[in-house]
Amino acid sequence: MDTNKELEEDKQNIVSHGDDTALANAPWQYKTIALVTALLFPLGSHFAGSALSAMKTPIKTYLAIDNTRYGVLASAVSIINTIFPIAGGVFIDMFGSVWGTLAVNFMVILGSLLTAIAAKIQSFPLMIVGRVVFGIGSGLIVTMQESILSKWFRTEHLAVAIGLQLSISRLSTFLGTLVANPIAKATGDWVWAFWLSFILCGFSILMNLVYALVVKHLRGKVVTKEEIQNWKAKRTFRWHSVLKFPTIYWLIILIEFIYAAVWSSFQTISTELIQVHFGTTGVLAGYQASASQSVPIVATAILGVFMDYFGCRISILLISSIFLMLSSGILGWTYVNATVGMIFYSISLAFGPIAMITSIGMVLPSDYIGTGLGIYKSANNIGSSILDIIVGVIQDNTHNQAYTGVMILYLVLGGIGFLLIFVLLLVQRFYYGNLLETSRAQRTAIMKEINDKELSYTQQGLDVYSNTVVHLMGYVYVAAFGICLLVAWVLFFVYATSGSIDV
Repeated sequence: MDTNKELEEDKQNIVSHGDDTALANAPWQYKTIALVTALLFPLGSHFAGSALSAMKTPIKTYLAIDNTRYGVLASAVSIINTIFPIAGGVFIDMFGSVWGTLAVNFMVILGSLLTAIAAKIQSFPLMIVGRVVFGIGSGLIVTMQESILSKWFRTEHLAVAIGLQLSISRLSTFLGTLVANPIAKATGDWVWAFWLSFILCGFSILMNLVYALVVKHLRGKVVTKEEIQNWKAKRTFRWHSVLKFPTIYWLIILIEFIYAAVWSSFQTISTELIQVHFGTTGVLAGYQASASQSVPIVATAILGVFMDYFGCRISILLISSIFLMLSSGILGWTYVNATVGMIFYSISLAFGPIAMITSIGMVLPSDYIGTGLGIYKSANNIGSSILDIIVGVIQDNTHNQAYTGVMILYLVLGGIGFLLIFVLLLVQRFYYGNLLETSRAQRTAIMKEINDKELSYTQQGLDVYSNTVVHLMGYVYVAAFGICLLVAWVLFFVYATSGSIDV
């Protein structure tokens, strides 16, 4: 009994005096508090994001905009988050994150307030501003949340933690899609969907404050003298280390770039897609479109447990790809009940992200997980920004503004992604000892060995990549990322200023 108590005290001492790498060795009472509180603080931002998508038709009507301009509005959140998540990830890796989450949640509620005011006065430019401000906060809060969970649960139960995180995220997104139109109808005012989003963002700030106060209580002080010394030592971020990120990481980023773009843009058009293709009312379309968020609410938590015990991350990613293509085919060319296609999409959404996020937490050093997830989130938003606008252009130039061309595009992208996932399966098998597919016992032993090695570097004040050589491909990967970022920004400003352009 005394031995166990001493062990817990040793773990607590490591966490108090080590950097974020040591969080993986923290006592379970600390991890439980970190998990429960961290799961709650992006609740409002997810709800607000999906509520905007569900209100596409009223937004176009009251703001007098076309599909391309709506695409600009939808991409206003993602375009700003082509950059900010990287900054947020770097911030976490350099300084950790407690009060920073509270600051970005303030940006979320401010953006939500501006969006509601813009809807009230029917101002498209103000709504763009509101969505940009909202996007700064919403992108950073998710990056910070995933980074915190990845650092705490890296060696054990990471898939479970991320599964719960995705489950809560999808639940709030599901509710935003489900209730936005009914609230507008019940109140007789379409703006009330945005006021409710604002209220829920306020709740998220309260939960964030609880998290910060709990961490303050656990550590005794908000900032210790040792932390200040560590911050001064780590204040210069080693940017060249990004060039040393392994090829397998960039392959995951490419897959994410494609699939996140499809998932995100699909979500922004799902309600109207059902209205146009199936001829239903806005309220019924909103109910059916909400099915697209139903499976992840439960399945991601279950998948987290499954992957924690059995691995199979890339196999699960392949299943996600298959269901995305099936969903596009059903919704684009059949009149089978729309709920079926939405559930297939929902399965894809449940299986894909958890596999990729947890894989990143395993292939990158702990000191760079925040940066890696920031780039991951940035790639997500770059793809979403580009595809949101492309989808709007295609729809505006399709007869009767149908979605046939859009669904063809989704199928093509899904097929390309499927081939890349198969390549990822081979790479991790032959170069990483099947790490992303292996079961719990072997994976835990490997990850603990890796984490202990990294901890020995950080305790000596060394960078874990200090002995790694930069290869030419590192420059190629970063350059390709930069080109995609530039394309996203150019498209956004071109279409934001000129609106619909015939092709």
